[in-house]
Amino acid sequence: MRVILPYMPPYDWAAMTQFLAARATPGVERVDDVGYHRTISVRGFTGSISIAPMTGTDAITLDIQFPDRGLLPGIVERVAQMFDVDSDPAAVTSVLAADRLLSRACAAHAGIRLPGAWDPFELAVRAIVGQQISVRAATTMAGRIAERWGDALDGANGLNRLFPTPASLADAPLEQTGIIAARARTIRQLAQQVSAGTLAFDSPAALQSLREIAGIGDWTTQYVAMRALKNADAFPSGDLVLRRLAGNCNARALNTRSERWRPWRAYAVMLLWQSANDKTTSSRRKADAKVDTIRRARPTRGIGTRRRRNA
Repeated sequence: MRVILPYMPPYDWAAMTQFLAARATPGVERVDDVGYHRTISVRGFTGSISIAPMTGTDAITLDIQFPDRGLLPGIVERVAQMFDVDSDPAAVTSVLAADRLLSRACAAHAGIRLPGAWDPFELAVRAIVGQQISVRAATTMAGRIAERWGDALDGANGLNRLFPTPASLADAPLEQTGIIAARARTIRQLAQQVSAGTLAFDSPAALQSLREIAGIGDWTTQYVAMRALKNADAFPSGDLVLRRLAGNCNARALNTRSERWRPWRAYAVMLLWQSANDKTTSSRRKADAKVDTIRRARPTRGIGTRRRRNA
């Protein structure tokens, strides 16, 4: 089944897929030249979804492979939130572009979206795994968790796992995947509470319940609020990248400055993170170009260019 999801232009599809690609859990998610793909499970039924930009139209396409048609409207709604199609770019830009720190990023990434999450529990686990390690390392760890405790599927193109359920991780020896003991305990406690129903992500008390779990601090809570709960004003003020880009300030100073970004502070986060990524990509390209220049400048040693001894 194919569904067309219109959006208000512009839409920075490249930034969205770049962000998701770096965090795609192996076996569960994949991003390629076509779009974003993943496995899904809803009420005991399993399937897959694929999302791609629609050429010539301000819309994205959603292709759903799923056995129960009665559950399709809920799947469509979740994907619409995940890809932030209801965002109003003009409203966001009118606030954020007024700040010099964000104005250039607003121009470079017009229509930036807030990447959502298919499942709040999955996103929360990933956020805990990613504490104080690189995005690449966290992606590897998430893949190990999915391979070990996620149900296997006969999927194509490497999509062969569902992300583990809360019940499957409630007592899982996560340390065996390389996760440190403290974070493994945090994930198990989260899984136990979600499985028991004492923590519900659709409850107003969800964030407070998260904070009460040992090992979950403000950064993780705000990250979950941004991506899983679609809180457009969530703001992880302690984030090191954000603080560095804002002039190496402390969390309190950054929080104060962010007041002018309300009610779109989560979009400001995405712009600043994208700016940092742009700088990294630019530096790598310059380094690669320099290496290529050096290689081209080296003489080719052959019959006509052989060096004379003692010259």
